[in-house]
Amino acid sequence: MNDFVVYKAIGDSLTVGIGNYFSKGFVNRYAQRAVETLQVPVRTEVFAKNKLTSENLLYRIQDEKVQSRLMTANIITITIGGNDLLQANKAFMYTYDPSVFDEVTIQFYQNMMSILSEIHYLKSLHPTPYMIRLIGLYNPFPHLSYSDFWVQRFNDILLSFEDERTRFVDIYSYFIYGGEHLFNFGRLHPNKYGYEVIAEATAASGFEPLHQQILSNHKNK
Repeated sequence: MNDFVVYKAIGDSLTVGIGNYFSKGFVNRYAQRAVETLQVPVRTEVFAKNKLTSENLLYRIQDEKVQSRLMTANIITITIGGNDLLQANKAFMYTYDPSVFDEVTIQFYQNMMSILSEIHYLKSLHPTPYMIRLIGLYNPFPHLSYSDFWVQRFNDILLSFEDERTRFVDIYSYFIYGGEHLFNFGRLHPNKYGYEVIAEATAASGFEPLHQQILSNHKNK
């Protein structure tokens, strides 16, 4: 393993940092937490786009240029799923057919399975220690009676992919309790306090197996 850590942040507007106009959302904050914990430099690269869905993300990581960059990652964070639900809600408001949520939930699970399988395969071609953090969804529309149910369904799907390298970061309750204090004026995206919460929660999920590997490297020098 190098004397630095490679961090690739992929996903939607949360990874872009939309809503926090004077700094780059949670990514830079989380990278700083990684530096403080691991005591090595962190090289960060962002692959993100506003309004990205899980289907869009799956398509993007099948691009050869993106794949070559992901191969070297030691830390990968993923924010995805919010736009899948937003699109389903738009369809629901037009049709009032609840099956649109069932369909998008199935599709989200399948897309996440493919995304993570792709990442694990890419890392098998470049076998360095790595960890994946799946950042959960918050509910920007708690006034919609059905919204909590579907947000939690998506979070349950993300949680189901946990393994020795992959952990789910639950931010849902923070945004329920924090309320308006954590959102920007449009209430769809976090403000700087909301992004700070995401960075802290992601860091609190730990840095294994990287931490142990770095400690081992230092002992062998």
